[in-house]
Amino acid sequence: MSKPREANFDLLRIISTFAVIVIHVSGSFLQCKDAVPQNCTFSLMILTHIVRFAVSCFLLMSGAFILADERNADYRYFYKKSFKKIGVTSIVFCALYVFYGITRHMVGVFIFKKYDPDHILLGLLTILKSLIKGTPFYHLWYLFILIGLYLAAPFVIRLAVDLKRGG
Repeated sequence: MSKPREANFDLLRIISTFAVIVIHVSGSFLQCKDAVPQNCTFSLMILTHIVRFAVSCFLLMSGAFILADERNADYRYFYKKSFKKIGVTSIVFCALYVFYGITRHMVGVFIFKKYDPDHILLGLLTILKSLIKGTPFYHLWYLFILIGLYLAAPFVIRLAVDLKRGG
């Protein structure tokens, strides 16, 4: 039997979803100097900072939902389930953004002459280095935090169960 849904979590998800949309839209407007009148820039920056809570909320809710299910203490069950959700998604999007980074770099080198052709290897190494550091593109940091959370979850659940039992 499944647990009943928490209406408060659902409401928090809805509010956080809209807040993340505001983060992305306002960030796009702030990058384009002519899109926002000068007297609105400060207000837009304040709004962007106010809605930043949403990212933390999604991260905390992910942890709460994972840790609340004691079935996730079984490593094989949890990692098999999690790899389908987070692992495949991370691999696909990291690959897409690495491909995008390489393409953008090559277009800059050969079409727009933005970089000297001698910098091709340096650019490719920079892209590889960012992938290894866990930042293949600036907004994918969230996936890497979730991977860490998912790797630690069964250990934390087992520790909590052991502490409850007193041993």
